Amino acid sequence: MIGDIAFIIEDLVNQIDNTIDGTFNAPEGITEYCNTKWARKGKTVTDSSDNEFLITAIEYDDNITSDSLTIPFPALDGLTYLPKPFFISGTKLATNREWTIAGKDVTEKTPIIWLLETIRERKFGRESVYDRESEVRLFFLDETNVRNFYTEDHRREVVFPMEKLINTFIATVSDNRKFKTIEDYTVRTFSRFGVEQDNGMIKNILDANLSGAELILTLTKYKENCKVC
Repeated sequence: MIGDIAFIIEDLVNQIDNTIDGTFNAPEGITEYCNTKWARKGKTVTDSSDNEFLITAIEYDDNITSDSLTIPFPALDGLTYLPKPFFISGTKLATNREWTIAGKDVTEKTPIIWLLETIRERKFGRESVYDRESEVRLFFLDETNVRNFYTEDHRREVVFPMEKLINTFIATVSDNRKFKTIEDYTVRTFSRFGVEQDNGMIKNILDANLSGAELILTLTKYKENCKVC
């Protein structure tokens, strides 16, 4: 069934590794990472003891400066947990309602990975190692500051982290042997989601101020128990 692709994508989203491993640089007062993934200023992260920190600054040479939200911890060091992406799928009409009733706190349902339906799929016969080939449109979105951000701020503070979330999603698919390696894909960025019509950005269907990027790709799944897998 075509509807099954939503469960397939959701399973891949759940497999995304939301950890980053950092080392506290005491002289500089920053925590250094090889890859900050979708971490961004103004968001919280937790350490392995479930202590919560607020990211007060981020440099895209992959350094994070963090502050505690509760009591003053001496440093953020070691394994760090980012907020897990919130997955939702559906048409433009259905998605806003489902996303709205998921909760009032936007921070608890962002960043968003939205699978836009409908989806075109190609099915294969029994002699093929492939099960299905799905043409997929995914939106990677996070809240943005429409009052204080200029276009460059939207891009640096929100769009770039969402591009890094796309990279993490692609890596997750590549690591899963149930799927054919993704050879190419298209990414379209927008500093403000839904502020233009069909000649620019997709019409906004979510009751929030968002920025991010769209991922367009063909996802090819192998049949279960096939020799390639």
